[in-house]
Amino acid sequence: YFNEIQIILESFFMSKSSSDKKNKIKVSIITVRDGNSEIIDYDYKMKSDGEKPMALDVLVQAQETSIPDLAFRYGCRARNCGVCTIDINDKPRIACRSRVRDGDKLSSLATLPVLSDLVVRRDGISRQMRAIDNVNMGNELNVEAPDTYHDLTACIECYACLDKCPMHARNFSEKIPGASTGLPDPSEGYQHGNPFTLLKIQRIRIDPLTTESGSEKALDYAIEMGLDACLDCPGCKCGVGIDLKGKVIKPLLESAKNKLKY
Repeated sequence: YFNEIQIILESFFMSKSSSDKKNKIKVSIITVRDGNSEIIDYDYKMKSDGEKPMALDVLVQAQETSIPDLAFRYGCRARNCGVCTIDINDKPRIACRSRVRDGDKLSSLATLPVLSDLVVRRDGISRQMRAIDNVNMGNELNVEAPDTYHDLTACIECYACLDKCPMHARNFSEKIPGASTGLPDPSEGYQHGNPFTLLKIQRIRIDPLTTESGSEKALDYAIEMGLDACLDCPGCKCGVGIDLKGKVIKPLLESAKNKLKY
């Protein structure tokens, strides 16, 4: 009789343990404080059977439960703003639209300096555009922009395109910035560009409002930012699927072929 009870209890607890495992997703969250990183293992508790949580769901729950001081960014939660972008298994992903699986690693973008945990300093990228903010704009207002121009407006500034970019790596002496010290001050913008910078430049160049001299000024700025790094690069990947190589890099290289030394 007692043996039967023992078997029933063992079966119950084994079943419960198995059920608990099915209702959890184990991830590793990399936190960064004062330049020091730490791996925190976290069990995401699924809210319903069959739930497929996004990375942002995991971070929000972790902050609400066991890691109250966890730092991360998010905004629209609809893949419209790009500020929640993090690295998942060392690849840039938009957190609000990227599903996590058991064993995944969540960390800050490896391509920008870390401020705290999964928050990186983004302003050095946007400040690069100051130099051509005032290109000559004086053409006919009623001219319709080409389709490519509208395609490029889909950029959400997630900065996923910085991954493995040789031009951007020049800002950090070819090294990934991470949480290291002695990084360049981005307050005035980085010296070298990246696919996002080139996208903005190309959009200015094909804008019907941009004059011919303004277009040339924008092209010269692309060269100054390090367009030559794109010559031997296999291409960059956009977080929302823009054809950066075909609609940004190739047109710029073709326009600059008489100015670049290669």
